[in-house]
Amino acid sequence: MPSKLPIKWVVTANFTGSGAVAYMRADHSFSNAVAEAAVLATKEDAEAARKVALKMERIVADPYVIEVTHEAGVLDLLTARERIRAKGPTIPMRRPDPLVHAGS
Repeated sequence: MPSKLPIKWVVTANFTGSGAVAYMRADHSFSNAVAEAAVLATKEDAEAARKVALKMERIVADPYVIEVTHEAGVLDLLTARERIRAKGPTIPMRRPDPLVHAGS
């Protein structure tokens, strides 16, 4: 059943140095924790925040706005893509082969 909660917005990007997912906080800094993201009430506020992020290319790349719902401190990302980005890869990452990195 679709949510009856009002749509809100969050600005997301990727950290320029690492490529990790980044979420804009209320103070316009960035965090890799979606729980720290600033939840914006209007699309206009979200677009203004995205424009601020566009000027921070030394920190983040390709900022964009995503739709969310937010109730009682719980942030719900509305697309599968954004849920995957927030939680990490859907498959286990292979660890490097220790023999290759040991100089053998």
